[in-house]
Amino acid sequence: MTVRILYFVPADANLRALIEQERPDGYELMYLDRDDEAEIRAKLAEAEVVMIGAKRLEAWHVEAAPRLRLVLHQGVGYHDTVATTALRDRQIPLAITPGGTPEGVAEHTIMMMLAVGRRLAWQDAELRAGRWHSNTVRAEALGLGGARVGIIGLGRIGKQVAKRLIPFECANVAYHDLLEMDPAVEHALRVERLPFDELIASSDFITLHVPLTDLSRHMIDAKAIAAMQDGTILINCARGPVVSEPALLEGLASGKLGGAGLDVFEIEPVVGPSPFAGFRNVVLTPHNAPGTRDIMHRKFRQMFANAERFFGGDSLDDKVDL
Repeated sequence: MTVRILYFVPADANLRALIEQERPDGYELMYLDRDDEAEIRAKLAEAEVVMIGAKRLEAWHVEAAPRLRLVLHQGVGYHDTVATTALRDRQIPLAITPGGTPEGVAEHTIMMMLAVGRRLAWQDAELRAGRWHSNTVRAEALGLGGARVGIIGLGRIGKQVAKRLIPFECANVAYHDLLEMDPAVEHALRVERLPFDELIASSDFITLHVPLTDLSRHMIDAKAIAAMQDGTILINCARGPVVSEPALLEGLASGKLGGAGLDVFEIEPVVGPSPFAGFRNVVLTPHNAPGTRDIMHRKFRQMFANAERFFGGDSLDDKVDL
């Protein structure tokens, strides 16, 4: 018996080859070639498993998949990418795949902090165009050494960011989270807990690591940006709608903010030139923070292992309570 899996994210030839390296016998992968409704409906009709990423699995997708028995999320942020009610109504289990995501996003976050602080993308583009700026950004560049860093959300990813900040010898690293951490964890990560208002008012860098929920939507709005100190750098590798993009654009245009690193956006994919493209103190990446080759191998191994557990009658790892 062959289990048919639909990979619900458009994948190029290189990613397909990587996935096929991890595919065990007994599983057939279907991929989206055109990503239009007719193709999606035809392939969902055959799928027993759907693997999803940033592309949202809507209620009509679940309805169009009569053979669907299992949904596997290749990351952790299912809150805004899965129609959980539709799965619950059909008692279709959902499992996340946390392995690799915290480390990958944390590395990307540190890279964003350094790249925005040093205006890396702008300097690179200017030099490629033949323009030399040896002294242009020295008076505005900001590094992590001696900086005050605020982490909003000290979950799996936030903890890995804090861990990677230790060698940079920041002046201090603070966090805000709905949950209070064990003092031993705070000591090991060298972090202190602060109220939201105090954290955003005292940080040189603010990095977001929260899921998209009603509580977190637009938590960074015009009021929050106004409360930040002048020159604060904002990093968003969480979800786009956690930040109000009009407020962020205004904060950058006015000079209130010292820069931004954005891996996620309110509307994805971004179509046409990004409104943030004209700022030399902004670094943009297309929602691929955890997407390194080694992490993708790890994720697909874990997803296929979970599928084998399910079809073998065993309990799923990292199952979501719907």
